[in-house]
Amino acid sequence: MILATLCWGGNSVAARLSIGEIQPLSLSFWRWTLVFCLMLPFTASQVWQEKEVIFQNKGKLVVLALTSISSFNTLLYLAAQTTQAVNVALIQVGLPFICILLSIPILRVYPRKAQCAGLMVAAIGLLAIFSKGSLDVLLALDFGRGDMIMLVAVVTWALYTVFLKRFDLPLSGHVLLTVCVGIGVLFIAPFYLWEFLTRGGFEINTSTVLLLVYVTIFASIVAFLSWNFGVSVLGANQASMFNFLIPVFSALIAIPVLGEGLQTYHLAGAGFIFTGLWLSNKY
Repeated sequence: MILATLCWGGNSVAARLSIGEIQPLSLSFWRWTLVFCLMLPFTASQVWQEKEVIFQNKGKLVVLALTSISSFNTLLYLAAQTTQAVNVALIQVGLPFICILLSIPILRVYPRKAQCAGLMVAAIGLLAIFSKGSLDVLLALDFGRGDMIMLVAVVTWALYTVFLKRFDLPLSGHVLLTVCVGIGVLFIAPFYLWEFLTRGGFEINTSTVLLLVYVTIFASIVAFLSWNFGVSVLGANQASMFNFLIPVFSALIAIPVLGEGLQTYHLAGAGFIFTGLWLSNKY
């Protein structure tokens, strides 16, 4: 789970770096198209072997593909175009809460006291980081169009996490990812085509190539395989707690990449977040 959130922390930075370089739908489409092309040669034989299971669960696979591949990252890239990075990260605080709420009707799983306590402690840490330790900064946040898009993205990822545990498909992790990516790209394609026809493509240069390499290898293949394995072991509620690490890793990566400085409130907030994770997983 830590590896997955580390890669996704970098994805948030990549989304900021992509502004002015690659249109959001183009970044999402080519990211997952490249992932599919890279994975298929290694997974095609096993996908074929498990084709009966795949067709038997095609409806469930469409749900997983729509809520993860097609929706979440595409919406994140769109949100980053029209809202502050601090808002995007802060809205992700709601993911564990949404997962816990959705787990009650879908999984019939109720949160433990330790999980509730861990959520509250971790939330304090995130609020400290993104408010820069100032209540005035926190109260001044203006939630606009981009913030609403990010909120929808968080809901879709919560649905993916809960349904992944609910369906418990008898597919290996790399087969599941390959199939979901293939389905997800099909749903992204019409929107990408619209963007291409109305706004044009992007220039292939060092910046765009490096962005695509990172989001393809680390933010996609490595992160999703790690996340799927973690959810299968820990469950949706406990796994969702690790999402608190994404903004922490985003800040740590942004320091050298974007030139942002490390402040006292970063260290204090990270301390609360790791304490919250420890509490939720210990008892």
